[in-house]
Amino acid sequence: MTHQRLLSRSGLLIALLLFVLLNLAAAFGLRGWRIDLTEQHLNTLSQGTRNILAALDKPVTLRLYLSRQAIRKAPGLATYADRVTSLLDEYAALAGDNIRLQRIDPEPFSEAEDDAVRFGLQGIPLGDGAENLYFGLVGELDGRHKTIPFFQPERERFLEYDLTQLIYQLAHPKRLVVGILSGAPIDGGFSGGMSLRMQPPWLIVDQLRQQFEVRMLPKNGEPVPEEVDVLMLVHPAYLEADALYAADQFILRGGKALVFADPLSEASIQGDPGRALSPNEDFERMLASWGVRLEKGKVVGDLAQSLKVNYQGRRSIIQVNYLPWLNIGPASLSEDDVVTSQLGNITMATAGALSPVEGARTTFTPLVRSSDEAMLIDAARIAFAPDPAGLLADFKPAGESFVLAARISGEIESAFVQGPPKQEKEKTSSGKKDESDKEKKPEHLSRSKGPVHLIVVADSDLLQDKFWVQSTNFFGRTLAIPTAANADLVANALEALGGSPDLISVRSRGSYQRPFTLLAELQRKAEMRFRAKEQELSRKLRETESRLNELQRKRQDSGSTTLTPEQEREVEKFLAEKVRIRKQLRQVQYQLRADIEELETTIKAFNIGLVPGLLTLVAFVAWILRRSRE
Repeated sequence: MTHQRLLSRSGLLIALLLFVLLNLAAAFGLRGWRIDLTEQHLNTLSQGTRNILAALDKPVTLRLYLSRQAIRKAPGLATYADRVTSLLDEYAALAGDNIRLQRIDPEPFSEAEDDAVRFGLQGIPLGDGAENLYFGLVGELDGRHKTIPFFQPERERFLEYDLTQLIYQLAHPKRLVVGILSGAPIDGGFSGGMSLRMQPPWLIVDQLRQQFEVRMLPKNGEPVPEEVDVLMLVHPAYLEADALYAADQFILRGGKALVFADPLSEASIQGDPGRALSPNEDFERMLASWGVRLEKGKVVGDLAQSLKVNYQGRRSIIQVNYLPWLNIGPASLSEDDVVTSQLGNITMATAGALSPVEGARTTFTPLVRSSDEAMLIDAARIAFAPDPAGLLADFKPAGESFVLAARISGEIESAFVQGPPKQEKEKTSSGKKDESDKEKKPEHLSRSKGPVHLIVVADSDLLQDKFWVQSTNFFGRTLAIPTAANADLVANALEALGGSPDLISVRSRGSYQRPFTLLAELQRKAEMRFRAKEQELSRKLRETESRLNELQRKRQDSGSTTLTPEQEREVEKFLAEKVRIRKQLRQVQYQLRADIEELETTIKAFNIGLVPGLLTLVAFVAWILRRSRE
């Protein structure tokens, strides 16, 4: 018995010793091992980030300012803080000595809090305002600083992009150079039409100069300078072949471009609407070489997102929805791209519809879409004395949304397979090419040296002042007050394109938040049924108003406000119909609540009964096996 006790105690001691040794071995031997079991690999850095970290030749210091005590009072932020900390640890582990991660708790009235304020971190007051919550990051390299003032949970899916961009900008401090090549009067000039007037430059250029180094490029076909990082091509349909060739070759050399391709530029239409409708075959070939098609002579009319304009009716000025002028809401912007995520409303005018060319080798990723209540309208109806009421009367939704802006990436070929267009002219006129000119111009490229990165927006009028900003004169200074997020869209696109290909490739990450998709689907279907009934009610109201007006016009005393018996019957008929449809609307809402309650009951029953049920099943199987052995 004593011997058995000794064996038992020895066994326990050996087991305890093995437990401690295994934990020590795991703690030191497996320190660098990581297994990401999240569905979307949220804790695994993308290849673009890995490449940027591997290219660092100097250590970058990252200071995470996190108020440990204060963040406990905000449970939602505390969870996100764990996510940020975990991802920063991943950066430090991957970069080795090139990332120095420091965690700082800026307690109230401490030197750390003073540093946080000095670096521009945003403190969120809590409670009575005596304590601030800091949750931001400061990056430092060679005395330069970049800051994320506050980690906003709304940008969770772009967390890796924001961190990688901060590190990339510290390692590459050069200001982004943007070259603008425009067929529209973006830089000012005389307006067209009968009365020549000097127009000022568009305010979008001033806005971009605050953030980038902007250079206006000549339209004479000179090659785009190599120091240009991003080419901004505005209304290229109004550019000659030489200028388009320069843009073509810049893109093939690996340059990035933001293109505003407009089927009908309202800024350029004045005085010559016929030219505005004429196709530019050179630019159409460029689009085709990118794998993109812009619907010819068509603009998108979107009833659900159209702007109201004043219109001179037969008797007075009325307000009507002008289908080609769009007020694009966030719901129509891609949430998965840093360019459009978190943007406010964007206004567009006579925008076109983009689509991928069948068989194209490039990738086509929509960024901005119309609603489903949209159709294509002949551009000629807009170019020559547009009739807003007539457009509205002829509106027939196509039942699909149209792409208004898209990202394009992949390898492409030149649209100028025969070489420079000017070179061909010179050969025709002089019989041989000027050798001295050949030395100045770069070699013609027939295909790209690698994947190109473009963003194509099917509208250039969104850059015009009247569609995004109001300017006022304040003691001699022009103050620009944005009314739409058009400038933010342009700046985001240039910044995203101007980064390295590795930075561009950093994908938007998933979210730890798991939405109730089934519940959302139920609500969406109920919303569709509700809206359908609502539209039916609106249609009945319009029909009743039309009949009442018709009866009023037939009356001899058309000026009387007293209803005739026939008009009263129409009103009563409408009221009865209104009551019937309102009952159906309530039934839709009641059914939605019933479906949600049924779903909640099912989920509760599943959660409560699953574990006990499994344990009961295991016990029952064990009991059966034991009985069978007996």
